[in-house]
Amino acid sequence: MNRLSLTALSSIAISMSAPALAQSFTYDVTWQPVERVGGITVPGGMEYAGGSVKGTYSTTFDDGNVVKGTVSCVGLDQPAGSLFDVHLSCTATDPQGTYSLAHGCNWMGEPGPQTPLGCVGAMEGKAGEAKGQRGALTMHWYSSEKSKGTGQWYTSE
Repeated sequence: MNRLSLTALSSIAISMSAPALAQSFTYDVTWQPVERVGGITVPGGMEYAGGSVKGTYSTTFDDGNVVKGTVSCVGLDQPAGSLFDVHLSCTATDPQGTYSLAHGCNWMGEPGPQTPLGCVGAMEGKAGEAKGQRGALTMHWYSSEKSKGTGQWYTSE
């Protein structure tokens, strides 16, 4: 991750905004540079390296509605042998509300700053139209500055 040396923040990430609950959506994120934090050197490399990153996103719902917002993520590399290589925790905000996002990400090839990440995750509306609602996410962090993904909001009924 140089682009995400925390190796992948992602959000994410992001994806998010939701209103039209129970709708599917796609999203694109433009990331700022990742700020690396910490890390412990172990045989074979570095573990527990983290980072933070901010970005802007555009979400397009299946009804054609487009929403733009901002996202902020923190991430932490996971020890070798873990289910995911990186965990991300993000907050996304747009005119419709605020959302919490959690992702598990894996390298899509040999780990390194230029290797894309594939992520799956969950989201929860914290304020606004989606407050209390939950959903699922995917994310492909394909360059140091770009990611895209899909999502689905579910109603609580």
